[in-house]
Amino acid sequence: MNMMSLRLVFILLPALMLSACGFHLRGVQGDARAAGPVLIAGLPPGNLFVRELRHQLKLAGVALTDDPDQAATVLRLGHIDSKRALFSVNANNKAVEYEIRLRLPFRIEHPPGHKGEQQYLESRYLAYDPGGQLLGRTREARLRQDDAYRDMSRRLIDRLAKLGGQ
Repeated sequence: MNMMSLRLVFILLPALMLSACGFHLRGVQGDARAAGPVLIAGLPPGNLFVRELRHQLKLAGVALTDDPDQAATVLRLGHIDSKRALFSVNANNKAVEYEIRLRLPFRIEHPPGHKGEQQYLESRYLAYDPGGQLLGRTREARLRQDDAYRDMSRRLIDRLAKLGGQ
């Protein structure tokens, strides 16, 4: 065997062994566009999470609709449950960090009317509260919440992609 074919064997052999054991790279396994057009129901259109979800769906190329008759998939969102717990205190025993946990119940109906099982997305983030500038704390808390909503939206799109790939 020459060096080129030996290199090829050493590259392909681990790839074949990994695929044989069920290993898959993280990421979208299907195409979320196949689940569209999607109707988002349950939360009002002005909700911050719904606005972020609509934005992420548009970026993913998923068609959206507001007409139930045109929808190929209905995404029923429940109320986002938010819980806040103390995470850390400073030397004066004053709370400085809080852990915020978000939980979103949802149901994917594909095709519409077919009741899928209730599922949940969870996310957590830390909110820093050192005192002092209220505007800065409020802005940071909002940015962290936006990041959590973006992450939850992307994971929901991954679930739609798996559904579209079936």
